[in-house]
Amino acid sequence: MPLFKKDEQPRQPNLEQLLSEFNRSLTLIVDKSLLIGNIVAKVKQICPVESVYIFLLDENTGKFKLQNEAKNKPVTLTNRSRLVSWLSVNEKHLIISRHPDIVSYFPPEEQEIIRQLGAELIFPLKIMNQINGTIFLGKKTDGAPFTEQELNLLSILINQATFAIEHASLYEQQTERLKKMYRTDRLATLGELAAGAAHEIRNPLTAIRSTIQYLSKDFSADPVKSEMVTELISEVERINKIVQGLLSFARPSDLNTSDINIEQLINQTLLLVTNTLRKQNVEVEFEYFTDNTTIQGDAEQLKQVFLNIILNAVEAMGKNPPERSRTLIISIEKGTPINTHSRYLIISFEDSGKGIEQKNIENVFNPFFTTKEEGTGLGLAICYGIINRHEGEIEVKSVPDKGTCINIKLPQRI
Repeated sequence: MPLFKKDEQPRQPNLEQLLSEFNRSLTLIVDKSLLIGNIVAKVKQICPVESVYIFLLDENTGKFKLQNEAKNKPVTLTNRSRLVSWLSVNEKHLIISRHPDIVSYFPPEEQEIIRQLGAELIFPLKIMNQINGTIFLGKKTDGAPFTEQELNLLSILINQATFAIEHASLYEQQTERLKKMYRTDRLATLGELAAGAAHEIRNPLTAIRSTIQYLSKDFSADPVKSEMVTELISEVERINKIVQGLLSFARPSDLNTSDINIEQLINQTLLLVTNTLRKQNVEVEFEYFTDNTTIQGDAEQLKQVFLNIILNAVEAMGKNPPERSRTLIISIEKGTPINTHSRYLIISFEDSGKGIEQKNIENVFNPFFTTKEEGTGLGLAICYGIINRHEGEIEVKSVPDKGTCINIKLPQRI
């Protein structure tokens, strides 16, 4: 017996119902990565296509970054690209195969992105007359052209998705703002406690060190006792170093600001660790996307930040297996404007080390937090304070077993 009666076709999914379900589900998703996955799945459910790639605007850099992985190296578009300009002006989708004349107007690098992603249909994500992202759809899996009904349904879905992404972005920004306020207040409180503790420890520590040094003369003839005294002095110095770290964290020195070239400062910092990089077989790569890297800041304190980050990266990559690369990528690029006469300069340090577990990311700037066998947990806390006093921002992104990226944003005069 045939599965279907003559002239009867399998029932198509109720597309309007799918859209309604998708719209309801949007209000429940505030995690952007989960939302992106949901959008991709629904697009393919409504209209089976070979691929779906979503670009979202990074407000720090003014670039559109690919949110879901492509087969090749991730690609980016700028907010001044001709493709983005065309989508913004025309406020509609672009079907690649129907408009080769329009595609030929785009520069070669943008045409290559379209080819690389196998795009057949491109939609803008637009909020308040501003393009906040784009969606690249591949060809339909059956090879047929997109019908008007499919284009209309996709337009509705993508319009809903645009508002959902904006909602998730606002939620993310508010969460980060609250975390920053909490961290700043917490660090201030811990700073006061640390300052008091440091002074209480420092005074008796000075007396202990003086006494050990005085008694060491009596034990110089006995090798065993002499070794014990040397070890005691070493431990006292270690405690003193921790106390110095506490004071640096709790009572930082004032900024001695001047015009400094960040590119030159990074090169000076790298000179300090040349031997360490060579011994650990770490290769440093540079990606500078701006010629103007001059800011107002304290050169010595910023050098301390860069040195701490670089040494942490080298240590993280030191445990890589032989077949895995040890590469530190340092990049500098323009960020978004702060006001009419200043913007952010973004400095990034990306390593290929062991990475940081997600549960520890929130704690890396907390004083005394460390995953190292030996360490005070003050390095990044001090870095956070220095960047904060420069009216900048510092953040950590990490994927376990892939690596860590530390982004620093510092104000720069335009």
